[in-house]
Amino acid sequence: MNKIPIKIVELSSPSGQTAIDVMIDVYDFDDIENPQQKIKEFKKKYFELIEKTKKIMPEKRDDKLPSVYWKIGHFFKKFNISTTNLFEITNFDQALERDFGLSYRYVRELIIFANLFKKNEIYDSISMSIYRALVWKKNQLEEIGELNNEKLKLIKRAKNNESVKREAYKKELNKLVESKSGGK
Repeated sequence: MNKIPIKIVELSSPSGQTAIDVMIDVYDFDDIENPQQKIKEFKKKYFELIEKTKKIMPEKRDDKLPSVYWKIGHFFKKFNISTTNLFEITNFDQALERDFGLSYRYVRELIIFANLFKKNEIYDSISMSIYRALVWKKNQLEEIGELNNEKLKLIKRAKNNESVKREAYKKELNKLVESKSGGK
């Protein structure tokens, strides 16, 4: 069965009140067994995601605690797992921006971050920008067989309270990738 395309929209009433809802093309109703129930379940999961995420989302971007963002990434990961078999959200980027204030790219990075690290491997003494730098290099580090080593090295630095600066760390990762991949 193909995934059913849906849209998460914000509707406005004549009085100016807004509400989030899910729309599905009427032609796709025939492809779903019990469509009203499936859409209702999807909406429930999405609203739970919004509620859980907004409860812990830092007010200011300066308050980017990796442990909080790991948890947010974990919420997004669980939501994706629970819904992606049946539905494809056609405007997911716009819905994420509107409902969470996060870009689709940032959400993808948070999901990778939650997949890459276990909860007990996250240290708030390491800046979120450092974790993101590792996420950005994840595929290249996997290709050269260094992802797990680099992850363990970062955890060790956190345990030893070593200061890690973002730009220096990005250069370090670039140098590692270049040296192991033969400068390709």
